[in-house]
Amino acid sequence: MSGMNRQSKYSLGKISVYLRHRDVSYWELSTSQANRLSELLGGAQVVLCKSDAELASELPDADAVLTWRFRQEWFDLAPKLKIVSTPAAGQDYFSVVAPPGVVMLNGAFHGEIMAESVVGMLLGMERGILAQATLHPATSWARKELSPGMRVLRGSTVLILGFGRIGRWIGKLLKPFGVTLIGVGRRSNAERPDWFDASDSLIQVGELDEALAKANHLVMALPSTTGTTGLMDGRRLALLKPGATVTNVGRGNSLDVTALITLLNNGHLAGAFLDVFPEEPLPEGSVIASTPKLWRLPHASAIAPNYLDLYIDDFVRQVRGLS
Repeated sequence: MSGMNRQSKYSLGKISVYLRHRDVSYWELSTSQANRLSELLGGAQVVLCKSDAELASELPDADAVLTWRFRQEWFDLAPKLKIVSTPAAGQDYFSVVAPPGVVMLNGAFHGEIMAESVVGMLLGMERGILAQATLHPATSWARKELSPGMRVLRGSTVLILGFGRIGRWIGKLLKPFGVTLIGVGRRSNAERPDWFDASDSLIQVGELDEALAKANHLVMALPSTTGTTGLMDGRRLALLKPGATVTNVGRGNSLDVTALITLLNNGHLAGAFLDVFPEEPLPEGSVIASTPKLWRLPHASAIAPNYLDLYIDDFVRQVRGLS
């Protein structure tokens, strides 16, 4: 008998779902996904809401809410509420204070998707794909222009700053390309992945400066928690090997973008790919958008058709862990 079929503090009878998104259809829970969630949770009632008002009307007898947004005053409408969950990864996503007895859950599934994005970003920069598409789009035969910047990933060193769930997925997908990995985390007792080889290493932030000098590629997957703001400032970026690249799929607060642009413009860095920014959405006319060799996505590295399928599995796993 599964954990959710036994009566426990976190048995869920009714789940109110308010997962709507104006830009990304993959971030809206479908009826078939709602049915699958119900099945996985032993026949729980899953109600799909289309507006703030509709969610508010469903709160009085809701045991759990799955949502992109939640207002502080909504807690008063939900006397039975046990769980508020969002697919978003950031622990600081909700700006509310939960009352005693209500657990706030965040998604922990994004790495599987984001790792593919990072592999694409690095290959795009190294193999001339991005340069052809953006720097020489009108050149019919840009072989001469592209060739000086075309390199291979194999044999390079990739430093992953933020070696948690997302960072480990990134490393796992990069390892078959024959790279040496340096994972930077907060815990001294972090478990070494079984797919590491003898050349790979785990270090802590105190060893970061020395490790940056070894890196051909810096991949940042940091949360926006205490201690990460400005971690990669101009001084540390300058420690990277000449010709290195910088990729950020974590949070925009951790990277000094002004210093990054300076190092791109003076040639110390060969390229950068940003999925996150200090201000989002990126303002019109931002220098980020016009800097050569600074490629970007609009905080989109986790967009995929199976996004909410992975979230459902993750939510069920987390709830069973609470029981």
